[in-house]
Amino acid sequence: MAKKALPVNLDLDKNGAVNDEELTSAKEIRIEEKEDAQRHMAWVAMGSMLVFTALVFLPIFPDTRIKALADLFGLFYIGQAGVVGAYMGMTAYISRKR
Repeated sequence: MAKKALPVNLDLDKNGAVNDEELTSAKEIRIEEKEDAQRHMAWVAMGSMLVFTALVFLPIFPDTRIKALADLFGLFYIGQAGVVGAYMGMTAYISRKR
């Protein structure tokens, strides 16, 4: 049987074998990368709500267009607030669990 090649990022000491410590380290790194991506997504959602609100109040957009798109704006805010709320809720839940 052919020997399977190990992923480069799991074999930290480059000895050709992956031990339990390296697997644990790889899992922790993946969890941290996932948390960083979620944090970034929440910050982008919050920032987009702030920027969008500032843009709507600029005089370059006519009132008729804003009134026509009011329902869509509401959905945008609900969606973005859902992302931020889910991130905050899961962060609080996970911190209690640890």
